[in-house]
Amino acid sequence: MNSIAFGTHLPVMALTKEETFSREHILSIANKVEELGYDSISVNDHIVFNTGWLDAISSLAAIAATTNRIKIGTSILNVVIRNPVICAKALSSIDILSSGRLFVGLGPGSYKGDYDVCGIPFEDRWKRFSEALEVILMIWNENNESDSSSADFEGKYYRLKKMSIDPKPYQEPHPPIMIASWGSEQGLRRVAKYGDGWMASAYNITPDKFKAKWKLLLTYRRELNKDIKSFENSVMTMFGYIDNDNEKVHKMAKDVLSPALGRSAEELENLLLFGSTDQCLKKIKLLYESGVQRIHFWPVNNYIKQIEIFSKEIVPYF
Repeated sequence: MNSIAFGTHLPVMALTKEETFSREHILSIANKVEELGYDSISVNDHIVFNTGWLDAISSLAAIAATTNRIKIGTSILNVVIRNPVICAKALSSIDILSSGRLFVGLGPGSYKGDYDVCGIPFEDRWKRFSEALEVILMIWNENNESDSSSADFEGKYYRLKKMSIDPKPYQEPHPPIMIASWGSEQGLRRVAKYGDGWMASAYNITPDKFKAKWKLLLTYRRELNKDIKSFENSVMTMFGYIDNDNEKVHKMAKDVLSPALGRSAEELENLLLFGSTDQCLKKIKLLYESGVQRIHFWPVNNYIKQIEIFSKEIVPYF
């Protein structure tokens, strides 16, 4: 049986209009997550959204400086709207500042609003994303071959001459790259080709679908003669609220998460960690038995209390 690790999402998203951000709040949460013994903490990325949203890279740099043990990462970073060269530079710096604790979740995102404000056609996102992955891998792999390395890239969207970034990432040849996919064949083939692992979306997959997609993904890796033993997976954006009061749980899904995501409360309650401790344990057990290796919990309210409940009443069972 596989092992499973648990992480959290840094609450860079304001799930309600009333929610505010502060240095003390964000840093205290990161320190609390580390204190509770979680494996990892990650940041999600939007430029604009229907709620407030802290910048992902800035937030990650801040917690890199105030934590010491916990893995930190992106879940995911939109490298298309941000530009892959700038992302490679920023992520290299964060890997250094965290002494090699960085993991890099990458994707093109699914929100058209981000593309509109950045002046990039939304319909080009997947083709641009594949090229962006090639650019980042080229920069990091070339940069780790010699101190004076440089590389050229000639694509449809990115054209680089004698590209070199210094300093190099702390980890060699680079931090692990986790590619996001909701599970399409083309998406999984992209994960198999470019990634060190797969990031699945908790509210876009079921345990049965995860099991089938993971099996298919490993088949694609074998076809490419790529290693499968070190290849990882994770289920991210596992929103939830754990409470034995069913009415309170339903209210959190209906009044907080459903409006933010534009999805039905009933669907979100079924897929995500909404419910009593026993109900949530059963949900995680199904994912665990399906081969999931890491889950990132994101409480929709009472964040500190919820991550304490999760660490004390959920994690010990695994």
